[in-house]
Amino acid sequence: MGGVVLAAAAVLLAAVVAVAAAELVPVTDKDLESEASLWSLYQRWLSVYNGSLDLVEKPSRFDTFKENARHINEFNKREDEPYKLGLNQFSDLTEEEFDSGMYTGAMLPEDAGNVSLSSSTVDDDKLLASAAAGKVPAKWDWRRHGAVTPVKNQRNCGAELLGFLDGGFCGGINAIKTGKLRTLSEQEVLDCSGAGTCKGGDPYRAFDHAISPRLALDQHGNPPYYPAYVAEKKKCRFNPRKPVVKINGKRMMRDTTEAQLLCRVYKQPVLVAIEANRAFSRYSKGVFTGPCGTRLNHAVLVVGYGTTANGVDYWIVKNSWGKGWGENGYIRMKRNVGTKAGLCGIYKTPMYPIKNK
Repeated sequence: MGGVVLAAAAVLLAAVVAVAAAELVPVTDKDLESEASLWSLYQRWLSVYNGSLDLVEKPSRFDTFKENARHINEFNKREDEPYKLGLNQFSDLTEEEFDSGMYTGAMLPEDAGNVSLSSSTVDDDKLLASAAAGKVPAKWDWRRHGAVTPVKNQRNCGAELLGFLDGGFCGGINAIKTGKLRTLSEQEVLDCSGAGTCKGGDPYRAFDHAISPRLALDQHGNPPYYPAYVAEKKKCRFNPRKPVVKINGKRMMRDTTEAQLLCRVYKQPVLVAIEANRAFSRYSKGVFTGPCGTRLNHAVLVVGYGTTANGVDYWIVKNSWGKGWGENGYIRMKRNVGTKAGLCGIYKTPMYPIKNK
């Protein structure tokens, strides 16, 4: 891979480490002492996250915000938890609002890993099944190797995370194969794939758009380019005569294992579906351990893995909720949790793109 890409990756990763340690709007005991101090906290939060100041909504939103702030403060006092929670863009949403599909978006059945697939998309990957964990490095991070595009924000368009992830992991394999990291159009996937609306969609169908023989994803920024992301579905404007990145296929690793996913992530970033519940949405830093189930409703990108100084194994996971969420847009999720589906169902339906050259 080219030196330019690796140099850019080093700068990007340094920025990630610097920003990840800072909470945008911390919450303390002093903030919870009175209604006045809570209101002051709420105003600081609004200034960062551009929350609604609608006079009709404001009282109920403030009530929800107070409940979330108190829960976060109490949780963070637990010394036995390996992760912390924090205020973010979801802090004035009710649980029902967060679960509406506007902020997660992947429409997947709970038994998605058992769906019958054509032979061209099923990956039994015998090599990975027999691979010993010792054959891969103890830690790996594709951000250090120039194969991860910048974190973006799907905002309140659930289907658009499909575009962010298709752009993200198609861009990753392209960088690995060609040495060129390109930021690809998410709006194009929303407009042209037929995979869903802003209330959610199917990431696997969305990916079919990227591997169709007649088209590929367009690049942002320089011609040829696709119109900027607007968080709503528009008319498809794709020009198949001007492709930027071509993908040859996809493979799904149904009901995979820890060792299989580890080996595959060492080769390239991998798309996974998980259950993103309220605990997940409040994540701020550390190694997330749940609780969460396997009701797959959100697609994210696994870009690496590692182990903490205390011996806790984790996945490095890229989300699509902006840099103000989690560790600068990322979450570390615990590995080796002792369940077949993995934490939040992460092993149920991993998928990765194939690019020949």
